[in-house]
Amino acid sequence: MQNVLFFIFRMYGGGAERTVSNLSQAFADRYNIKIATYDQEERTYPYAGELIRIKLPFSKDVAKNGMLPRALRLLVLIFKLRQLKKRYAIDVCISFSEQANIINLLTKRNRTIISVRTTLSEEIKSMPRMKVLRGFVRLLYNRAHCIITPSLGIYEDLIANFNIQPGKIQVIPNYIDREKISRLSHIPLPDLFLTSLFQQDVLLHVGRITAAKGLWLAFHIYRTLKPLYPRIKLVSIGEGESEAPFKMRILDYARTLGLKVFDRESNDQEQTDSDIFFLGFQSNPFQFMKSSRLLIFPSVFEGFPNTILEAMECGLPVVAADCNSGPRFILAPDSTLTNHTEKFELAKFGILVPPLVNAEMNTVIAPAIVEEWTEAVGLLLTENNLRNKYIAAGPERVKDFDKKRILNQWELLLSGE
Repeated sequence: MQNVLFFIFRMYGGGAERTVSNLSQAFADRYNIKIATYDQEERTYPYAGELIRIKLPFSKDVAKNGMLPRALRLLVLIFKLRQLKKRYAIDVCISFSEQANIINLLTKRNRTIISVRTTLSEEIKSMPRMKVLRGFVRLLYNRAHCIITPSLGIYEDLIANFNIQPGKIQVIPNYIDREKISRLSHIPLPDLFLTSLFQQDVLLHVGRITAAKGLWLAFHIYRTLKPLYPRIKLVSIGEGESEAPFKMRILDYARTLGLKVFDRESNDQEQTDSDIFFLGFQSNPFQFMKSSRLLIFPSVFEGFPNTILEAMECGLPVVAADCNSGPRFILAPDSTLTNHTEKFELAKFGILVPPLVNAEMNTVIAPAIVEEWTEAVGLLLTENNLRNKYIAAGPERVKDFDKKRILNQWELLLSGE
């Protein structure tokens, strides 16, 4: 039985973490599974196998560390991962996200597989401190035995912008566990406050609180729609790396627009008359999807947005930014994937809307973009025929991401065939 190591920063919070959770459980009876993380957070998604927490010196928050502590932290991580691979005689190590990928390649032993989960060129453009990453990707990534991407858009980005050899890359989409989502979505909301809140028409946003998610655009959409649709509420579920500084900024941004904000993680008094509700990380987002009116997805860039498919499986219509990469692939699979709409588009499985031009919250948003989004969301609030069409079509599209078929692709990869 082969020894397989999944290497990732942490085991909760986003799509990459959920993928490791799913894969560990799917293959626990065929491989000796180890999962190595280097975040000390106790929360995890469900997993199978042994979870190994790599302890590192200094703060995990890069902003709190100087250059020397950062360098020492990195060297310790390289040393400890190399030791771990040797101690457990790891046959295959699969890493997720860029720092983990680089460390995996620097400690290369036997089969080394990396997984790129986002459109890297867009991420580097949006975060100047990540410019150094471009050199590491160009230098190291072709050394991997295989590079897994969840979408064709990421595949094309790696070739065009980082000179990655096409033969190194394999596209394996994330799978959707329909049975599990159905079961979890029917669990009642956990308290009376949430039950009361979701009796309103909830515009739901699910995702980490980071600049890439473009959540501030949703504030403008909400503010425009509220006088027309008094029952609507905007609810955000999720958190992210280095969340606190950015979250404070985004809360302040909403308040400057005259919106009343509730933040459960700040122990705000529970008031259903607020406009925007930040509910933090939720281990079961599906019960919230099942109780919402629509999913609003204004990301500036993506990799493969699991959230869209999960919402569709829960019967939730989707309005999504036509950004790189993923939303068009899911909602308009028969279209030219490199095209991006300038007006809202009634696609086959949901509505695509022009994205923000960058991930800088202080940039003035073009009124035309807010207008397109407002009209698209308004349609799903009022046009029941359109809404019902997307509710019925969503689960049909989700079938294309069948668990068994996608796990077969991973099985071939792990077995080396």
